[in-house]
Amino acid sequence: MSKQLRYMGEFLSRAGVTWRVEILQEAATAFGSVGQLTFEADEALVIDWKHADKEEVICGSEATLKIESPGDRTYEDLYTIEVGRIRMDVYRSNALYWSGALDPEFYEEPYEAYNHYVVTLTFSDFGILDRLKYNLAGMQTLQAILLDALTRSTINYGSLDADTYCTTYFATGSTKANPAALAVRSENFYDEDAEPSTLKEVVEGILQPLALKMIQRNGQVYIFDLNGLHTLAASRAIVWDGDSQTMGVDKVANNVKVNFSPYSSAELLNGELEYGGEYSVEQVNLVAAPGASYYSYYPDYSEEHRQGSNWDNNLINFTIFLSSQGKGLAYLNPSARYCHILPLVGGPSETDAIAWSFFSGGHGSIDEYHHWPKQILNSPSKISSNVIMRTNRVFLPALTSEGQKSYYVRLTLEMLLDARYNPFTEANDGNEKSNYNNMKVWTGWAFVPVGITMYDNSGNAVCHYVNSNIARSYSKGHLGYAKGSWAAGAASFGDAFLAYYDANDLAESTGVLGWKKNRHCIGRPRGDQVVIYDSFKQMADGEYMPYPTQGGYLEVTVYAGVNCYDYGESTDFDTTSQWDNKSLYSKVRWLLYKAPKVELVKNNLVFNAAELDDVEYSGYINKHAKEEISIDTICGTANTTCPTAKGIYCRAADSLQIQTLKRAGVTDHPEKLLIGTLYSQFAARKTTLSGEAEIDTGGLCIYTERNQAGKVFMMSGETQDVITDTTGAEYTEFNADEYEAIEEVN
Repeated sequence: MSKQLRYMGEFLSRAGVTWRVEILQEAATAFGSVGQLTFEADEALVIDWKHADKEEVICGSEATLKIESPGDRTYEDLYTIEVGRIRMDVYRSNALYWSGALDPEFYEEPYEAYNHYVVTLTFSDFGILDRLKYNLAGMQTLQAILLDALTRSTINYGSLDADTYCTTYFATGSTKANPAALAVRSENFYDEDAEPSTLKEVVEGILQPLALKMIQRNGQVYIFDLNGLHTLAASRAIVWDGDSQTMGVDKVANNVKVNFSPYSSAELLNGELEYGGEYSVEQVNLVAAPGASYYSYYPDYSEEHRQGSNWDNNLINFTIFLSSQGKGLAYLNPSARYCHILPLVGGPSETDAIAWSFFSGGHGSIDEYHHWPKQILNSPSKISSNVIMRTNRVFLPALTSEGQKSYYVRLTLEMLLDARYNPFTEANDGNEKSNYNNMKVWTGWAFVPVGITMYDNSGNAVCHYVNSNIARSYSKGHLGYAKGSWAAGAASFGDAFLAYYDANDLAESTGVLGWKKNRHCIGRPRGDQVVIYDSFKQMADGEYMPYPTQGGYLEVTVYAGVNCYDYGESTDFDTTSQWDNKSLYSKVRWLLYKAPKVELVKNNLVFNAAELDDVEYSGYINKHAKEEISIDTICGTANTTCPTAKGIYCRAADSLQIQTLKRAGVTDHPEKLLIGTLYSQFAARKTTLSGEAEIDTGGLCIYTERNQAGKVFMMSGETQDVITDTTGAEYTEFNADEYEAIEEVN
């Protein structure tokens, strides 16, 4: 719904200036009539910019409107509307002057009078930002974030000037690093529980490290830095209007500390699932019938658990619960289920997973004609193009070709492929010991098909991971030999595989049975070809993918089935294997999955997590002063490129992370430039002037005062009483950026 005119009124100031006030309310259609506003003779409209220190970002304002209520509770309904649905626009001589949204939390009017009493309405331009949550996604320019914030604030403004008074440039060249040229990741503004920051927190977070401020003046919103204001803004003289003015001094600071929290985590996808169904220890089901929502299992079928012809029915080891509801994936095949494994008597660890195939509880072998266990869900067959699951997409920023060499993307998929009736207890005569041992000896290699694709901001596939050439052949156990690559376009079935094997005992052991993670794929070398370096054996589990050639959003698709082979078999996937000859696919009781886990690790000897700790920048301003300025930021830069640092500024043109910018001829981290700006303002006492003056109704400007030769002032706060054409203003002397060698604080 759009905003429709609800009330309107005009008045003349004492200087004969026409002021018009319009109150608009969100509605589907125009109101049948527009109410007429009757203003109080004194202080009909007061617009107040609270004092803002030079390091503060948002220079917000409030407008207080005093009007006469023509009847009982005429304006009461305005306060029953949610925030943002009522707006006031103020016009001076028919030109937009100020706009803000009604604050609906405060309302007071005389209760003893029936009509013609004064009602006070309060509006705010940027105050609403503290009540609105960030809702954008992906990489966004600072300009896009600001425009979205202003749109959602509902205020009316002529334009956003985020360039004229911004004097920061990229470190090389002559391109201005204004809000349109810088970008940040939206993930930076959501916490671990996906709870978004407020728009106020976001706006302050993106602007403060760049020494930028935001203000509404004369119907326009300005983004500016003090250096740009001082050197580029028009100058106007202060015209005092009153008998009393005061001169004072601004603060002096000892030092500045800027703490940047880059919100860095090497864990891009944590592999966690959340089962969405119900479960409890009271729910027990040993019946084989398919279609149930849960099944229970004994520890095993050992005779020691039998009492005559009866089993100990209280010795339930675990129950597996099934549900089509859950969280953690972008897509789950309708024939699969989220599952919850609930330990009972000495059972396994409690966990959530994806169930693709298993047999129900109950006694008996799955090989018997009249067996009790029944196939649940799907058959654990060889690989196919059926999609089991697809992950949510996670962001990987663009890196230079040199930067790409510094990292690997590690993909891990935990899988349970097992022949035991109970895969969480020892294999014995009552727990498929024979089939378990056959699987262990005849499964030197197991392969799961996956698709790994990078998408751009528009959802177009830009590249995909390929290691099928390695999986279908063989390679040495070393990343220098067994390394996949990225190819253009979207992934298809058969492009990539995750491999499961025991690098320490390929001949007699296996990489499956129980919950197991994949190892880096080296194909299927036979006995005379196996070369696995000791350092490779000690690497953490997972497929180590080179950093993508293009930035974007990574998505993992897991296809159905597993191809399993004995040690020493031919490398071609299409040959008949021991598993086929021994009918092992028909002996598998369990095929469960966890969600894929994606991490970013450094390309070094230990492949440690690619994370960035909090960064502190500091500098002395005046060691004789007492006050410390401490600034905590959520956006910024670091000494090194770190792809997992969500708060790092990027260049909008190519999404590459930046480390330094340039302002006033100095190139450094923007945080250091900010310290330099504050040094220029707080290293020595600056004059403040306050008192009643004529309203300056122009746009953003600097001020001079005839008795303060050579000094330049900025408006640091004022209260405009528009009916009297006067303002109670405070002007603070300020400088352009003047950098000196600033000593860091230990």
